[in-house]
Amino acid sequence: MEENENSKDWVDRIWRAFSSMKMGLALLGIIALVSGIGTLIPQSEQDPEKAKAVGQLWQTLGLTHLFSTVWFRLLLGLLCINLIVCSLQRFRGIYRQTFKLSPPSNLARVPQKNRRVVKGEGTVLRESVQEFLKQKGYRFMFSDQSDQWSFTAIKRRFGNWGSFITHLSFVVLVLGALLGSVLGFKGYFMEGAGKTFPIQGIELSKGNVSETFSVRINSAEDRLLPNGERDNWYTDMSILENGQEVARKTLSVNHPFNYKGITFYQANFANGAHFTADMNGQKTPVVLREQGQNYFQAPGTELYLIATTIMKTSSSQKAGVLYQVYKGTGAEPVQSGQLTSGQTIDVQGTYRLTFDGTAGFTGLQVKKDPGVVIIWLGCALLVGGLLLAFYWQPVVISGILIPENGTQGTLTVGALSGKATSSSHDALEQFVNYVAN
Repeated sequence: MEENENSKDWVDRIWRAFSSMKMGLALLGIIALVSGIGTLIPQSEQDPEKAKAVGQLWQTLGLTHLFSTVWFRLLLGLLCINLIVCSLQRFRGIYRQTFKLSPPSNLARVPQKNRRVVKGEGTVLRESVQEFLKQKGYRFMFSDQSDQWSFTAIKRRFGNWGSFITHLSFVVLVLGALLGSVLGFKGYFMEGAGKTFPIQGIELSKGNVSETFSVRINSAEDRLLPNGERDNWYTDMSILENGQEVARKTLSVNHPFNYKGITFYQANFANGAHFTADMNGQKTPVVLREQGQNYFQAPGTELYLIATTIMKTSSSQKAGVLYQVYKGTGAEPVQSGQLTSGQTIDVQGTYRLTFDGTAGFTGLQVKKDPGVVIIWLGCALLVGGLLLAFYWQPVVISGILIPENGTQGTLTVGALSGKATSSSHDALEQFVNYVAN
């Protein structure tokens, strides 16, 4: 018995702690402070090189990938629990204010801050009250008690839910952020036309890839307008499942490609060259980026081929490329030169190399965020809650008639309208002017 009481006492303490507004404000302050630190310290997701230069202590604490750390997610989770508990505590009261309002049983139950008194014949006053409430669109209820009657009326009653929905929206936003952080991922790749690779092989800045499909870059173009200005970067890509093409689309800047919740965004573009390496009759396609940003190592050799410069093509000129061949760890090239489209050379007597033409390299950002739909829902709830809270505040009018001298009586009436005191004052003045006349 004592153990049950102790466990109940602990539950009550935990409930009171999480239902505290002070705790919610403290958590918000801590999260705001930590987020501010995250804007000052380079994050590995945005700037990996600068993040690596940050002190080892800060990296160990997770400050270079702050928003994906366990302790930051824990802070968000605690805030979410606090908001849920606070909302649950308020739910019953808001529900009663919306659907369970009852007429006052005595004068003490009539709002006192904004109160007026009207005298007259009881039956006439009741009819006037009913007519006014119907005309103004109030939902009302009357209660008869022997020699007296009372009423309560409400207009724009769903405005009571504005603050509740606003608090709920923050819960939804936090859940959406947590879901995207835990189950989503963000990555990047730059590959040349004709390349096929598994989605799990991309460079990730956060999360893990569970999908197993492959991506094929069919083509990558840097298109120019007739006046020489850039049109856009275009990437024709395919999704392969078990070696079979299941989806294909040409994407460009501001026109992403979405497949099973994974979105590909056009980020950048680089020029490249397409070669064919012929070694003992075995031909291998090779695609190299300009400025030596990748290389081709001939199988079984220490020869490394790079493309240094790509020459643009014109209607009267073939495409051209400047190349260099390095051996081992040597700092100077052992062979270099220029090739035009279709030209073949011998590389150090080891293999033959044919320049087939230019080839674009596309840089794509890849993102999966299963929480984005929930975040949009949270944003919609936030806007709706704020609109209800500020522009649809409920007005409650209630009163009680105390009979005097037979059929005569005194109607004491009051009005409430949340924090909008002017609304309740105006509503009460309209009510009294109509009923009294």
